[in-house]
Amino acid sequence: MGATNFGDLAVGRYKNASEAYNSLVEDALHDYGHDSYNGTISTTSGFKMRDDNPRYGTKAFSKWEDNMLEFADKWGDCICVEITGAVLKRLKERNGYKGKKGIKAFYFTGWAAS
Repeated sequence: MGATNFGDLAVGRYKNASEAYNSLVEDALHDYGHDSYNGTISTTSGFKMRDDNPRYGTKAFSKWEDNMLEFADKWGDCICVEITGAVLKRLKERNGYKGKKGIKAFYFTGWAAS
């Protein structure tokens, strides 16, 4: 058994990151089954919020994410960042939420059991 990294984006009417995480886990379980080695976010054991990240979608963010993954536990670590500002506005437009209030976006990355 090994580990594979993942990156999942959640955009929607979420009260908080926990609600977004639970939604992604449920989607992964539905799509890939309840196998504890399915290589998705559903194999993680929760997440840790970070706020020291560069702006999502930039080269600096990709480098930051690679660094986070390098030092994360290979089985079950999951990191979450909330996406705000202009990037959130663009994500809302792309996902059909243009002009809607109460929409949040979270990006989860980490290692999944596979």
